[in-house]
Amino acid sequence: MKRLISIIQDQLRTLHQEIRARLYVRKGQKPWTDGYGEYREKVIAAYLNDPGLIRRFQRNEPLPAEYGYRLDERVIEFPWVLARLDVRESMLLDAGSALNFPYLVDHAALSQKRIVIYTLSPEEVIKRANISYVYGDLRQTLFRDGCFDEIVCISTLEHIGMNNTLLYSGDARFDESRPDDYRRVVEEFRRLLNPGGRLLLTVPYGLQADLGWLQVFDEAMVGKVLETFGGTASRMAYYQYLPEGWRISTADQCARCTYFDIHHQPDFDPDYAAAARAVACMELIK
Repeated sequence: MKRLISIIQDQLRTLHQEIRARLYVRKGQKPWTDGYGEYREKVIAAYLNDPGLIRRFQRNEPLPAEYGYRLDERVIEFPWVLARLDVRESMLLDAGSALNFPYLVDHAALSQKRIVIYTLSPEEVIKRANISYVYGDLRQTLFRDGCFDEIVCISTLEHIGMNNTLLYSGDARFDESRPDDYRRVVEEFRRLLNPGGRLLLTVPYGLQADLGWLQVFDEAMVGKVLETFGGTASRMAYYQYLPEGWRISTADQCARCTYFDIHHQPDFDPDYAAAARAVACMELIK
């Protein structure tokens, strides 16, 4: 009986999410309005199950027309990261808890890995035998040297040393203004990776800006990330948001892109950007 009730609850939850996603589309697809989260999750899940699209991300090829229309940069970051993960068993650190969704951790690229999800404050837990949770500050972790094969850090570095009490912690100690502390985290990532280990890192990119709760990285800051990490190899990819959706781009084309801050801007801009208008994706090898 308990099993049957659980199945019915899951079906009702799925139906509710589908209804909200459809209403979001009917109401004009304005980011962050009712149903946005459900619609975004549905779209990203479809993208991640499209082998042809994943190959485009693997090869840095052009994206389909209207890709990620009026959606935030997660439609870039999730497939870009999953396209590059080693499908073999490995020890993986999710630095910032961006992967903490069932449809992500159950993906073929992650399902065989031992995953440590590391974030600032307790949050909803996914009950899987291969997943552990650790709460703390990424600037100084308690892990031993070289204990991870792979590290994923999706749109987290820009929050390091900033005011994290807006969304991520109720602890006043994390209302900070230390914008250079991201380099301490990059140093920590290098320490935690074993020789030959990989760091998959994404940040909002464009015109440098301090928005209080996050900062936008520019070319000089990306350069500092690469310099701090060092390593034996690095590969870069840039993606840009335009009114018709996301496209692959270059650092120069994205250099003047700005960030739409839903928390401090009362109205949408004409392009209905949901957040970053460009994102830098870095694959770094120790």
